[in-house]
Amino acid sequence: MTETTRELPRWKIAAAMIVQAMAFVSLGLALWYLAGRDATNFVSPSVKSFLLGLLVGLGLIAVFAVLWRKFPHTGEKLVRVQAPTYRFLGRDLTWPIVVLISLSAGIGEEALFRGGLQTWLGTHVTMSLAIVLAALAFAVLHGAKLFVAGLIFLIGSLFGLLYWQTGDLLAMMVGHAVYDVWALLFLNREMHRLGLFDEVDRGTAQEGATILAKCDAAG
Repeated sequence: MTETTRELPRWKIAAAMIVQAMAFVSLGLALWYLAGRDATNFVSPSVKSFLLGLLVGLGLIAVFAVLWRKFPHTGEKLVRVQAPTYRFLGRDLTWPIVVLISLSAGIGEEALFRGGLQTWLGTHVTMSLAIVLAALAFAVLHGAKLFVAGLIFLIGSLFGLLYWQTGDLLAMMVGHAVYDVWALLFLNREMHRLGLFDEVDRGTAQEGATILAKCDAAG
């Protein structure tokens, strides 16, 4: 099996996400500091920030839910394209792992790309260009195919614009995490509905059989 399709133990997923989030926060803080900002102002916790983030996340979910209803074929294509990548999460996606992944991504990715990279770029180029470049890096990091990468770029640009206008990194983290909870559960549900777990299993088995056949022929 390939690494992108093999189901991984829950503890490995949890550990990897926590380590990634810590690394991203550290890099984000370093870029924030290099931009001449005070580290103590990187994130400012408040009820207002949490509520704003919740509103951003729910708003993004509402937009995608409406788009899915209006363009179901495009939505199905999106799910099929992402199925091999997210196969490693497993068929039975539990709430604890969904929340952990979402929080890790929301905190780590926003710390790096919005709080760190976008802020640092903003000291060298116009803020509009900084938003675009940070969103582009955000999309590239996900290693997605062009169709999905385009959507990730748009989402990154939206978060970048909102961060520029509000200066509230915690709100972006919360909004990102809330949206990811919905996106992961929705993707898992659609993969089950479309039978994509079985398709990926068959494709992986066929790939393995082909490799073994080539090895036998070479031997």
